Amino acid sequence: MRPDTTTGATSGDPVVELRSVVVAFGGLLALGGVDLDVAQGERLAILGPNGAGKTTLFNVVAGDLVPTEGSVVLKGVDCTHLPSRHRPRLGVGRTYQKARSFPGLAVGDNLYLAVVGRHGRQRALLPRSGDHSWRDRAAAAAESVWLYDRLDTRVADLSHGQKRQLEIGMAIVTEPDVLLLDEPASGLSRGERERLTGLLDELAADSTLLLIEHDMDVAFKVARRIVVMSDGKIVASGTPEEIQANALVHEIYLGSEALT
Repeated sequence: MRPDTTTGATSGDPVVELRSVVVAFGGLLALGGVDLDVAQGERLAILGPNGAGKTTLFNVVAGDLVPTEGSVVLKGVDCTHLPSRHRPRLGVGRTYQKARSFPGLAVGDNLYLAVVGRHGRQRALLPRSGDHSWRDRAAAAAESVWLYDRLDTRVADLSHGQKRQLEIGMAIVTEPDVLLLDEPASGLSRGERERLTGLLDELAADSTLLLIEHDMDVAFKVARRIVVMSDGKIVASGTPEEIQANALVHEIYLGSEALT
């Protein structure tokens, strides 16, 4: 039987709720009982050193990992044991540290397939005369991530930065209610990072953004709340200004100038 993914959230409810989430890989505790609420329309950045548990937390929210203990509720639906393929039906989109696009297909076809996947349809062929409205959405997404002139270019022929841009385009073309971006600025030039910041600032006010980012400039400009993780736990939460002034955060980052 197909799980019921009808949204049960009401106005004012968190769209992401993690309760006592534990992820253990054998003797390694990747998440040690994380509690987190994310409100609709919130802009949240998750920071922390390598190995802090940030991507593991994303994998739990996105359904790529089933937690060892605890629960995951998205838009009022208990998704703890639902696989990742059910997340798009709830309006959840995600990018990954490593590209998940199809290198043998053109940019436009990758964006088109992202729209198809959002609506739960699969097509073996990609006729150029396909659904025009979805093709138009794909072209608009390409333009928003500065790839309109690369619509017919194979992904394999893109630069690293362009592939990152495509990943973001494939996420936003689905018009997600909850958008998870895992290090979107990685590999981008300074100018590209500035354009990325502008793009994220222009997201719909009621869309929810969760961001993992090592580029502090991007994180502090985009996010309205910062969560800091260390050793699989949340150790600090607050506004960008509060996090910059937090002594424990400075200690975690060993006095990194990135936080000053």
